[in-house]
Amino acid sequence: MKTRAITEGAIFCAITVILSLLTFYLPFFVILTFFIPVAMIILGQRQGFKVSILSSLAATLLLGLLIGPIAAIQLGMLLLIIGCCLGLAYLKNFSPTQKTILGSIGFAIFIVANILFYQLLTGVNYINWMIEMLETSSQDLLQLYQTMGVLDAGQLQTMEAAIENNLQMMLLTIPAAFILMPILLAMANIFCADLILKRLGYAIKGYRPLSELTMPQHLKVFLMLLLLGVFLVNMLQISAIPEIYTITISTLVDIVFFIMGMACVYNYLAYKQVKNKGIKILAGMMCIFLQPLITFLGIVDTYLDIRRIFRRENEIK
Repeated sequence: MKTRAITEGAIFCAITVILSLLTFYLPFFVILTFFIPVAMIILGQRQGFKVSILSSLAATLLLGLLIGPIAAIQLGMLLLIIGCCLGLAYLKNFSPTQKTILGSIGFAIFIVANILFYQLLTGVNYINWMIEMLETSSQDLLQLYQTMGVLDAGQLQTMEAAIENNLQMMLLTIPAAFILMPILLAMANIFCADLILKRLGYAIKGYRPLSELTMPQHLKVFLMLLLLGVFLVNMLQISAIPEIYTITISTLVDIVFFIMGMACVYNYLAYKQVKNKGIKILAGMMCIFLQPLITFLGIVDTYLDIRRIFRRENEIK
């Protein structure tokens, strides 16, 4: 092994340990936990798979001495399953889609393993614990309003019904959240790694700009069939299919069309040659606030191709 590889392995090991300690001892840095694999992705691209594996193992051992074996094993899984595997994907010049699939599988394994590990240690069902936490938070919120005395009995009853409905909807969307979380975390890590590696001078196959995002024809048909199926189940009130399935499918489909709606908005900004980053960020925030409208825009653009108007005007020019 070359001296440079050993040196970089040690440096990235130290960076990983420092970042892990920050997330462990400072609660407001906890979100950075999911970005710990980025260091090993970069190391894997620069020095290869073996060096990233050795550096990850060294970081895990050091963390085991500093913060205990349980937390170290969890962080070590992040480094080995996600960081090293994605580093190899970068080294092999995988496409963004392939890297996203690989990263999503890695994060899914990590999340499931942590849930099983938690249940094994505590003997408590994780899903039941999460449901109890949501119910307790809802009751605490209702008691707070009752204690403040700013609402009369009728208003409190209305609020209680609203909180109960929101709680039920949150419980029904848990499966969709578990499906989306690995994908979003993988994409976030890949985006960060792309940004850093490009700064370092590497030619990286990054994600296409959002304004250029289009939906393949086969996916259009598949989503249409899903929407039709959910519509028929709800209209015919087919009780054999649990509501949690239709809610999960509807949530995932809505998110896909919301992304397509944002792509249409950013395509319009590109057509208008808007370069100001502040305007683009503001447009993204407005899309989030107007989520139902942007989702509808995504559906219309997907099946009627609104962006064709911009393309025609550009051709005329």
